[in-house]
Amino acid sequence: MPRFREIAELLRKRIDTGLIAPGDKLPSLRRLASDTGCSVVTVYRAYELLESQGLCQSRDRSGFYLCGPTKASVQRFAKDMPVMPADTVRALDGAVAGRHFHARAAAATLPAADLVAMQGLNKLLRRTLLRAHSPLDHAPDGDPELITAILQRAGRRELYPGPEQVILTRSAMEGFNLCLDSLVQDAGPVLVESPSFHPVLESLRHRGIKALEIYSHPQQGIDPEQFEHILKTTGVKRCVLMGCNRFPTGVTYTRDTLERLVRAARQHDAVIIENDMTAELGYGELRSPSLGEFDSDGRIVQFGGTTSYLSSAFEIGWVMAGRHTRQLSTNRHLGATHLPHPALQGALAEYLKGRKIERDLRDTCLKLKQRMSQGIELLKASSAGRVVVSSPDGGYMCWVRGPRGFDSMKLATTASHDLFDFIPGPFFSPAGSFSNFMALNFSAPWTAERIEKLQRLVERVFDRQE
Repeated sequence: MPRFREIAELLRKRIDTGLIAPGDKLPSLRRLASDTGCSVVTVYRAYELLESQGLCQSRDRSGFYLCGPTKASVQRFAKDMPVMPADTVRALDGAVAGRHFHARAAAATLPAADLVAMQGLNKLLRRTLLRAHSPLDHAPDGDPELITAILQRAGRRELYPGPEQVILTRSAMEGFNLCLDSLVQDAGPVLVESPSFHPVLESLRHRGIKALEIYSHPQQGIDPEQFEHILKTTGVKRCVLMGCNRFPTGVTYTRDTLERLVRAARQHDAVIIENDMTAELGYGELRSPSLGEFDSDGRIVQFGGTTSYLSSAFEIGWVMAGRHTRQLSTNRHLGATHLPHPALQGALAEYLKGRKIERDLRDTCLKLKQRMSQGIELLKASSAGRVVVSSPDGGYMCWVRGPRGFDSMKLATTASHDLFDFIPGPFFSPAGSFSNFMALNFSAPWTAERIEKLQRLVERVFDRQE
């Protein structure tokens, strides 16, 4: 890659991670030349490239300045975008060795316990436990009624896999790990969005699978042209995408974007593993969009489950495996993976097919929307509008950008219990980027105590940043 393109990509990464904000002056030619060991002419060519793409503009006798967040500066020209090589997912263990930190990060990942009324589910479970179970109830592929219920819910979103394509697992992440173990056998890299769902990154790291990042903007999401450019230039054949109520930004891709992503995957013979875990938690549309809507040849392998809207006591996962069904099914049996208890499968089958789930999900999504709106308003008020916050279309996580000098990992390792729980931004990047970002869980009710903790967190974020 020419040196001027490497410098341009370095500046893009600083922009994407918030180190350079719209309106800021970019480093001078001489300073950047000194920092990179390149000539002033090479640095100037890098700035010319960025200016041609609408990312910055030159001012006479002043230098180059970053443009505002227009569409032109977000959806870039793919043919001019250098692709960084795949790299090993950075281990965060050393930075987060304390139990205190691990517990807070884990707690911030889970939805609030009050989102679902459990009485009805407990009643269904007691009923199925009291029922006499025949050997057929222990079917190796799972309860047929539960699979039918999953298919019925998928049909509401214009997804129509056959019953043989649904593979049950004990959790959504177990389903994803099954996908990795079955589909990534050649040690090749996997393309992931950045910021990405951090348990996905941990699964890649533990398997030694290298990750290739593609930036996903908190509002516009992935640029389909850049996605196709990466597939074309790198030859990567496995991708992990989350197009609906993304974790942690909450953004949902447009159907046009989803269709273009699937079309690009088809053109370059790539398989997309779709994370569909939060699909039921949308705020607006009656049905959440999915990459699977535009899949005509079974190349989308979708994993999901009940973890985002039911208690962990009722957790179950599944994979809609498309044309890879036989491979995934064989691997599940070879791994001697046990399915959830037949009584739990029976209770969930009855619940997912009934009317109560519609009322419960409607109430859950309404609570989430109200709590998210209140949380964002509290953030803006507490920071006097200084933080930049995502505008989620669904889910319960909010993506927050602090000032340039803020270090979310450093704060996480020194935070006391009187601060609002958060997940540091580097958790969501294979390279450990987004140091001045953090993810906040707004799924719980806003009590006076939680409001005070959020205000204290904002104070710490802007401490000595003035």
